[in-house]
Amino acid sequence: MNRRSHESPRRGRPRFLSVAAIALLASWAAGCGDDGAAPTDPGGGTGGEIPLTPYEGTAATITAADVGALVADLADDSTAGRGSPSPELDEVAAYIAARFEAYGLTPAGEAGYLQWFDVEDVAGVGSAPVPNVIGMVAGSDPDLRDEFVVLTAHFDHLGLAQFSADDRIYNGADDNASGTAALLEIAEALAAMPVAPKRSVVLLAVSAEEIGLRGSLHWMDQPTVPREGILVNLNFDMVGRNEPDEVDLIRPVSSERAAIALAVAAAHPELGMRLKDSPNDQFLQRSDSGAFTLYGIESLFFHSGLHADYHTVADETRWIDTEKVAKVAKLGYWTAVELAGRP
Repeated sequence: MNRRSHESPRRGRPRFLSVAAIALLASWAAGCGDDGAAPTDPGGGTGGEIPLTPYEGTAATITAADVGALVADLADDSTAGRGSPSPELDEVAAYIAARFEAYGLTPAGEAGYLQWFDVEDVAGVGSAPVPNVIGMVAGSDPDLRDEFVVLTAHFDHLGLAQFSADDRIYNGADDNASGTAALLEIAEALAAMPVAPKRSVVLLAVSAEEIGLRGSLHWMDQPTVPREGILVNLNFDMVGRNEPDEVDLIRPVSSERAAIALAVAAAHPELGMRLKDSPNDQFLQRSDSGAFTLYGIESLFFHSGLHADYHTVADETRWIDTEKVAKVAKLGYWTAVELAGRP
């Protein structure tokens, strides 16, 4: 997560909508006009209910064990803090691309799964290329597949500390190996669906977030899918610490789709995870959500809060609650399917 603002998201009792959510889901299903500002179909169900369907079983591919392995790989000392730019960042991008390929995602970059752009080097005397990684699950409905739900997580972190006699590595296990692991687990579950969602789902792992959201801003400036077709963004940044049974849904104060995510959470009490409704336009700018809101695209940001190890070398794998990350990934997966449209 980027440091640009120090305001904390508003916390309070979760708003698990029932009647209100159903009313909003029903109105959303009826359509939101012809300007493409919102999906034309929320993805099945009647009256806003979210019944169990065959795609529920695909979430079984999302496990705490897999999360633990992914976070351990991404935040290992060998990745040297994944600074932008660095050879280690490029290696992590190749790792993510290989995962996307193994899952069977369609390459959606400019060079296979990758999109390259330049950032200043550490010394500030030149520039070097850094990668975004983009995969896609193409929509199954020929009339809706040119509409896109975009899921994001940044995989870069702060690299190496300049002034430290001991541990110099900013491992960034929570910030943001946790969110990247969630994105990868969601990608695997989406790819495993017997029939893809109606709309296309883009899985966008971005770099250079820690130096000003550069990766997501570049992708929004030069998107690899038509920008006018992007309906909503789900962003995952720091989802592996703090309370084991709750996560914030940071969303615009005026939100068309937050009730969808809240209704999904309410439909899955077996997870034991509270999704806390946290409207906060300013906090959205601290992560890659801000690149989407800049273009008027709604973003829903899954975030489990700051902690004492934030942006320190103590943000290490051993502190990650892998069960929590897996639960957040399941909520993100089910929400993505609802927004993209159940097959």
